[in-house]
Amino acid sequence: MSALHLRTTCIAAALLSLVSATAMALTGTATRPQLTSSEAGTYTIAKALAKAGPINALVTDNWNPTAGVALLSADYAVAADGSTRYRSVQSAIDAAVAAGGKTRRYISIKAGTYTELVCVPSNAPPLTLFGLGTNTGDTIIRFNNANPTPKPAGTASHPCASNASATTVGTSNSATVTVRAANFEARHLRVDNNYVEGTYTDNNQSAVALAVRGDKANFQDVLVTGNQDTLLISATSASDVIRAYFKSSTIEGDVDFIFGSGVGVFDGATIRSTGARLGSSRGGYIFAPSTRPGSSYGFLAINSSFTGVSGSPDNTTYLGRAWDESVGSLSSYVNGTSPNGQVTVRDSTLGSHIRKTAPWHASTVSRPYCSSNCTNSANRFYEYENSGAGAAD
Repeated sequence: MSALHLRTTCIAAALLSLVSATAMALTGTATRPQLTSSEAGTYTIAKALAKAGPINALVTDNWNPTAGVALLSADYAVAADGSTRYRSVQSAIDAAVAAGGKTRRYISIKAGTYTELVCVPSNAPPLTLFGLGTNTGDTIIRFNNANPTPKPAGTASHPCASNASATTVGTSNSATVTVRAANFEARHLRVDNNYVEGTYTDNNQSAVALAVRGDKANFQDVLVTGNQDTLLISATSASDVIRAYFKSSTIEGDVDFIFGSGVGVFDGATIRSTGARLGSSRGGYIFAPSTRPGSSYGFLAINSSFTGVSGSPDNTTYLGRAWDESVGSLSSYVNGTSPNGQVTVRDSTLGSHIRKTAPWHASTVSRPYCSSNCTNSANRFYEYENSGAGAAD
């Protein structure tokens, strides 16, 4: 054996040893892998939210969204009936931004429906929006933009949008509420996209309700509703990681309705599939993460409930599929470089609408689902200690 051959063999053996030492210790089946109790310790709220920033230089700040929650007292009050200074949510946000400073500002919103696009710009101070209705759904921010909605070229569809040159709104710019600022909070309100599919002709009928683009976004007791692509959690730059936390909140939709490259934690949440428009044989997809290879965390659902609307067909809904963002075809997918979505569903209750034996689907470019010994990057989709009719046996 030559010295070169020996050296190459030793390097290969060392790499194999490293891979073996760091491989996930999974149980369950190939189509439904389960974390061991030891591995489950890696996927906690604290660890998922500990880091953010540039993927190649993530900063650890151990963000705790439940710390220091203050009593709510409005600096700005919104009421559509004109009983306060501000009739629209956006006008109150604009006033808070104009006031400047770094002190958190609180905006109360009287119960009612506010048909408007809301932009929280990147230069906004820390803001908290809170609804004053008795129930979460009493205060509604609603609009009906969608990917194919036409718009005039030369003008962005709203101040947070980046679509000035386009003639249609586009998916990420269709959001009813877009949050670009860091340290945003919302409580006790509903964000809705009520676009009616087929209003405009296009194969992509996505219509976002809420787009989280800034770090440390904290949502408590909110209801986010739509159909396809309801909730986007993703930094504006593909090289950055941002975080969002949803506590005791409900997210509704039918196709890829929680998607993006950011970190999203759903703590005690209700994830409701509303796939009636898809027909009796299709249940849609819940998660569609585009997590970058350098980021260990994507979406974490913990102590949550996965439900379907009344009449949802059993064994039809996928927990998710990888969104291979910006990858045009399977042949263009590059292991270790292209996105490789990450999802963990743990300690949650899964309804009978969830597919029992194979709840994870091939990616958006038809990269086959694979949990080990894969040609392409192994999927990073895990479960732990779930219960209910849709959970693993």
